[in-house]
Amino acid sequence: MKKFFAVMLSIMLTLSLFSVACDKPAGEKDTLTFYAPDGAPALAIAEFIEDDEDFGIDADITYSVVASSDIGPTMAQGKGDFIVMPVNAASKLYKANKNDPYIMAGVVTHGNLYIMSSDNTTSLDGLLGKVVGVIGQGLVPDLTLKAILSDNNLLDKVVVGDTATEGKITLRYFAQAPEMMPLLKQGVISVGLLPEPAATNLTKVAPNREWTRLDIQELYDGEQKSYPQAVLMVKKSVYDKYKTQIDGMKTYFDSSAAWAKENPEDAVDAVNERLAQGVTPSLVAANITPAVIENCKIYYENASVSKTAVKNYINKIIAIAPQSAANISDDFFA
Repeated sequence: MKKFFAVMLSIMLTLSLFSVACDKPAGEKDTLTFYAPDGAPALAIAEFIEDDEDFGIDADITYSVVASSDIGPTMAQGKGDFIVMPVNAASKLYKANKNDPYIMAGVVTHGNLYIMSSDNTTSLDGLLGKVVGVIGQGLVPDLTLKAILSDNNLLDKVVVGDTATEGKITLRYFAQAPEMMPLLKQGVISVGLLPEPAATNLTKVAPNREWTRLDIQELYDGEQKSYPQAVLMVKKSVYDKYKTQIDGMKTYFDSSAAWAKENPEDAVDAVNERLAQGVTPSLVAANITPAVIENCKIYYENASVSKTAVKNYINKIIAIAPQSAANISDDFFA
């Protein structure tokens, strides 16, 4: 009987050692995933993609760029360890992965929207009596414009339609910028709210008209000239493990933004190389210049710095459209 117990103990010890060895071999790195939506947020991480950046984290980080419409489901499914996404979507989804929720490490982009006009519109009051093309009804461009109009006591003047009404701001909605731009080029409408790089591209495809630009970011906040647009969300377990490195990401993001301005073609190539299969790139190297990247307002602010601005923005757009975002508490922030 003693011999039997000795044999069984030996077998159990061997299995235990085998299990430990298979769990994670000594010296093996973690593998982490980093997702961003196509467009300006992806440009913010272009240098990371180019250099396989690990931020001093003892891990292998894989980078993926997905269609803007797919970034929400990525967070909802808990697929990414790091995710860059619009702040309003993040507010609704950060607790979707209940076992390991996300927290906001920082703001990555601070707005890239411009009111472009061929009729010399130089103020919000100048929108009265005109049709204004807007992309994305109920999405960030629409919500941000309406928040600004609300702050300037003009929201009650807004109507939706295709025909100008005296004393009203008539919003005409388009799904994407390419649908609106031919009408701006032809003069069917004279005012449109466009993101970069579409805003600058409009001046190239329609050089026959003189274009005036109103900076939405400056209209939203005259001092900071920005609003919190895309944020970096990190799984809490990853943040807790690599807090020091993640808190130090500002240096890396600032370097990546500077690199993209100096190397716009390489930045676009890097992003498009990691674009999900079957997705049509929104970034075309010929349309991305240092000035366009500057207009995308890509710079990093840690959660501690941007917390008040994020809360204010969320509150403003909820007041416009309650379903557009969710109320956030301090647990949203790293």
